[in-house]
Amino acid sequence: MDERTVIRRVQDGDTEAYALLVREHHRDLLACIHRLVRDPHLTEDIGQEVFLDAYKALKRFDPERGTPFIAWLRVLARNRCVSALRARGRAGLSSSEDTPEPACEGPGPEGALMGLEERQVLAASIDKLEEPFRSTLLMSLSGDPLEDIAGTCGVPTATVKTRLYRAREKLRRLLAASFGGGRYERQL
Repeated sequence: MDERTVIRRVQDGDTEAYALLVREHHRDLLACIHRLVRDPHLTEDIGQEVFLDAYKALKRFDPERGTPFIAWLRVLARNRCVSALRARGRAGLSSSEDTPEPACEGPGPEGALMGLEERQVLAASIDKLEEPFRSTLLMSLSGDPLEDIAGTCGVPTATVKTRLYRAREKLRRLLAASFGGGRYERQL
């Protein structure tokens, strides 16, 4: 059955037709969520929440506008992921164990402390990036290809490239302000 027809049936009150949409998009949505949160338990929880959110909001979804249902689900999922990661006290790479390690300045405890401080400043700077720049940068840092990021965000690949460029520029300025310019102006 055509997806638009199924959506119209759900919008007309056929609650059982929604199971067809869930079955069709469940695997793709969970893969998208897992790429963002990297936690299988959280992935399942967010997946259920997204499908519930989508069901509640489906009355407002217009399949005739040309937006694919899965793209709409991915936007809902991305927003849920960001909220869930913030609620857990970390936003993607915010925790020090997930943040890429900059080179230590010196040997021994001083170098280790400097590396920790740099990771904390980097994490705080990433947290200051507004959406959609933060999530795009985090997906890129996680190794996701541009095409996957574009699919997750429901935007063209060119938009992802622009967002990455702007995210790096904003991050470069934040780090330069924290460290007084120098090496971070060139590195990102």
